[in-house]
Amino acid sequence: MKLSMPIYPLEPRFGTEKSLDLIKEAGFEAVDYSLGSLVVDDSVFNSDDYKTRAFEIRKMADQRGLKINQTHAPFTFNIKLWNDPDAFENIIMPRFYRNLEISAIFGADVSVVHPLHHWTYLGHEEEIFEKNMEYYRRLIPYAKEYGVKIGVENMFQVDPRRKFIICDTCSEIKEFVRYIDELDSEQIVACLDIGHIGLVQQKEEAWDYIRALGHDRLKSLHVHDNDYRADQHKLPYTGIINWKEVIKALGEIDYTGDFTYETGFVVDSMDDEVVPIGLKFMADIGHNMISRIDACRPGKSE
Repeated sequence: MKLSMPIYPLEPRFGTEKSLDLIKEAGFEAVDYSLGSLVVDDSVFNSDDYKTRAFEIRKMADQRGLKINQTHAPFTFNIKLWNDPDAFENIIMPRFYRNLEISAIFGADVSVVHPLHHWTYLGHEEEIFEKNMEYYRRLIPYAKEYGVKIGVENMFQVDPRRKFIICDTCSEIKEFVRYIDELDSEQIVACLDIGHIGLVQQKEEAWDYIRALGHDRLKSLHVHDNDYRADQHKLPYTGIINWKEVIKALGEIDYTGDFTYETGFVVDSMDDEVVPIGLKFMADIGHNMISRIDACRPGKSE
């Protein structure tokens, strides 16, 4: 299991090469590369030179002994584009196909692709389910061609009137399992966002999701902590998630994906000279958690 962190909190500040140096020197083995810039028309990844840039980034990572293990597909398109059928067909979907192609150039195992969830969820679960089945089935042939798995992620919404977090697509265990099983493809896996769970659930916890998804479905993680009230993307042990139980469950199902943080903002307020210390702290915690997961695998005990 590789320890991975996202490059996006570092890259705008330090540039790609320096960010990769910092990640490697801190003790990480892998990088999660966000392709969120595909929402921007003038992004290099929307230009004719997108392959050249992707190969450049792959080479930079390879030279440092880092694997780009995971990518994150774009998701912040303007709501008008999501709701415009022509724009969805001619702008959004081609960029998702390109996301998978670039992910393949990077050598990523998984590209996390949010389900469609830009409408009112409660009361429209089946309608949204059918839309997502069509959506992911359109992506599967491209994922198969490029040799990349698609990670379906559990989501949340903010109530538009009361302004607090509520359930959304795949935020219930049964629905999350249903999405993976109904799509029934080797290219489709679950990406469990551990931080999202406590935001929407009163009873189920991350370890319940881990055990329900199990060894065969769960192949990707977004690891971060919070106070169960806001999507804070904090470092494990700085919120209130019970990481001992998360670790135990990942070991019990013999989880074989990577341990990928979706945090890194902890270094945002640090001076440049302090950032390496913060990153090493993150890496040390991650490696400790991985060793404890391994100790909980079948036939072993923590």
